[in-house]
Amino acid sequence: MSEPEVDLSEIEFDHEELRVFWELARYHAKLNAAPTYFGPTTLESVPPPAWAYGDAAGESDAFVTRVLADERGETTAAAADYAGELPEVGVLSILCDGSGKPRALVEVADVTVSGDDVVESFTVVYQP
Repeated sequence: MSEPEVDLSEIEFDHEELRVFWELARYHAKLNAAPTYFGPTTLESVPPPAWAYGDAAGESDAFVTRVLADERGETTAAAADYAGELPEVGVLSILCDGSGKPRALVEVADVTVSGDDVVESFTVVYQP
């Protein structure tokens, strides 16, 4: 018997779980900055955005499994979905599975516009 599909647009991300994941990811990916006299930076205080791929939990889980196995991934979306703001190379985000659990810290490696589509490639920076 298969599990019922979940609409990923309705996922409630657990902000505490994301914060804990971000603390570990920053440390293991060596993103924790040296102490400064000016207080914490935005990178230290605010986790990057979290997202889940696809329209259903099963699709998202399969995508995460594939990304973690290859340590890289790629998404394609209509350029209109970006409202004129394309992803920037080097930007970090947290990839979550279909239940909203953080699974990997990823970094945009390449952005290509091909006709009406935007292809975003990323690499895994950290996975627990």
